[in-house]
Amino acid sequence: MKLFALLAIAACGQPASSPEPSSAKPPAPTVPLEAPKPIDAAAVIAKLWPDGCFVVRDASGTVRESDHARCAQPRRPYSTFKLPNALIAVDAGILDGPDASMTWDKQAIPDEAWYRDVWRKPHTLRSGIAVSAVPYFRTLARQIGEPRMRAGLAKLGYGNQDISGGLDRFWLGGGIRISAAQQLDFVDALARGKLAVSARAQEVVRDVSTLERAGASVLHGKTGSGPIEDENAGERKGGSGDDENGGSIVWQVGWIELGKTIVPYACWMEQAGKIDDLRTARDKRLRATLDELGLFPAPTP
Repeated sequence: MKLFALLAIAACGQPASSPEPSSAKPPAPTVPLEAPKPIDAAAVIAKLWPDGCFVVRDASGTVRESDHARCAQPRRPYSTFKLPNALIAVDAGILDGPDASMTWDKQAIPDEAWYRDVWRKPHTLRSGIAVSAVPYFRTLARQIGEPRMRAGLAKLGYGNQDISGGLDRFWLGGGIRISAAQQLDFVDALARGKLAVSARAQEVVRDVSTLERAGASVLHGKTGSGPIEDENAGERKGGSGDDENGGSIVWQVGWIELGKTIVPYACWMEQAGKIDDLRTARDKRLRATLDELGLFPAPTP
């Protein structure tokens, strides 16, 4: 029996010793995470837009606006008009794509002292939109011509469709007016390809309106600025000068792509002072709004 016991021990190894007690601490109890608080969009918009207008159509289709009366007020579009101007031109075959070369007719539209140096460079549709090159888009309007411009604005249902004040400047100092609420509907339809112009024209303008990407989100937009309802100064100022007495209005209209979700927005601010300061204030306020609404992150300082 002793031999058998010794053989069994040799075959199986030494008997296991009792395990030492573990020094590890027991796991902490799991604490359930709190669900994030829902965003109070109305409070965010009211806080950041005590004046001017901000309007957005959220993912559920609900329109939220800072002030209904102001957002329904027709205003001159200034350089936000470059979006319909480009749509009509591409639809008519004058420009064939986002990188099509643009022309500046200096005989019809002479250079002026207030023009920015960057406008004097050669431009494509993409670069012309990016720097808001006034003389190129004034030339483009002349290339479109009055009959096609009127027909194009009717197709788009753009504002009051009034082109009085000159074919190449009616959006700078003429009769056309559009409210932020109408701008919202316009850019919403553009983003979804629902406008009554060619699919190609809408595709091209969506491309050139891209401002910034952040992950899967894409910010689209076009700015515009000029004197507040100044019938005589629009062409002189061209949406780029200062108007410290009468004040200036600064626009931005566009949309955010969140995957397959489209969230259109439109806004404007107005006040006296230097227009560049007002543009900076608009940019800061708009980006803070989009950030707090969870639509697009504000740039890192």
